[in-house]
Amino acid sequence: MTRGSWGPRSFQVSLIVAVVLIGLTLRGPIVGIPPLLSRISADFDFSPAVAGLVTSVPLMAFAVISPFVAVVARRVGVNRSICLALVLLGAAILVRPWIGGSGFLMMTAVVGIAITIGNVLLPVVVRRDGGPHIPKIMAASVSAYGLGQGLVAAIAVPLALLVGWRWSSTLPCLIVAAALIAWLVHWRNVQDRSSELPEDSRTVPIAAARSWGHVWRQGAAWWLAIFFGMQALLFYTASTWSPQQLVEMSGVSESTAGSALSGFHILGIGGTLLVPKLLEWLGGADRAGLLVAGGWFVFFLGLFLVPQGWPLWMFIGGWVQGAGIGLGITLIAIRPVSADYGRHLSGMVQCVGYSLAALGPVVIGWLLHVTAGWAVATGALLLCAAVMGVASRQAGSSRPIG
Repeated sequence: MTRGSWGPRSFQVSLIVAVVLIGLTLRGPIVGIPPLLSRISADFDFSPAVAGLVTSVPLMAFAVISPFVAVVARRVGVNRSICLALVLLGAAILVRPWIGGSGFLMMTAVVGIAITIGNVLLPVVVRRDGGPHIPKIMAASVSAYGLGQGLVAAIAVPLALLVGWRWSSTLPCLIVAAALIAWLVHWRNVQDRSSELPEDSRTVPIAAARSWGHVWRQGAAWWLAIFFGMQALLFYTASTWSPQQLVEMSGVSESTAGSALSGFHILGIGGTLLVPKLLEWLGGADRAGLLVAGGWFVFFLGLFLVPQGWPLWMFIGGWVQGAGIGLGITLIAIRPVSADYGRHLSGMVQCVGYSLAALGPVVIGWLLHVTAGWAVATGALLLCAAVMGVASRQAGSSRPIG
């Protein structure tokens, strides 16, 4: 499918439906678990540090597996790779509650691997099949991340009260099944099957091969990786531990904490869509990045100092996390000097960023266990927000990287 001709209406509809439904599956299986974490930890005798692995393990997969997805796609094709990823994701979600603590963590790693494939290849599909509507379709897909997160987080605890946390944690399987059906329909509707990947991704020029080593020596790339990593660390740490903090410090029920987390994720949709306006209003990505970092600082400080004001803090945090994710992805797209260099910059930033992010839930869980309170953990998160603010000046520079 070329960009000049988008194809018949059935093709257009199948692409949009498939992309949105797949987007719904790419975060919910991870962030839908924290509202259930106290029940899971009690059944499997997880310590707080081990419980933090439930969120960190998928992030480790994001960091480690991302560079290899393109190799797999070149061998088996983009369409087949996404199909296999959805099957793997659904199977892992369905199996993991029933095979003990070690098995739960193992299947959580498989969930991370499957989602990584979707993270990397979904933009490839949109570029290949999206014709003149690529930006709008990508926006719909990214917005679906937040919707999927919010939907699963909102239903997790109420459903667990009815049928137990094991059945509740398998809820995302229904969305995965719908996404798989939608993807098979779109796959059938793809008109041009002569190529699984865009022309420029089937070969690796010598100059592009050199770019992979070059990007790791660019200071600006490291600043962007630190900014992206701090954003991801703060987001996944908040998603993992804020429900427990609300229960312990604000005195709300598990169900209310789960609903608060759901609102936190859903508000992120608005934050993501606000990024273009923020760049326009503030006159630069560096200022927008500083604003996002400041928002994270206010969120964590507010939850600790005035826990009864949690509705306001979760409202602020929801908008901030959405804006941070949207800004990070936008910077990865606009900072590289060329499209070829952009693939290497994206790989480097996501590898470093998700490696940093994976530490967050585990380290905070360990600090909670060692100190038996939220003061030190909150201090560590405020420090990360400050580092993000410092990094935003270079990460948001208008100077191309490369």
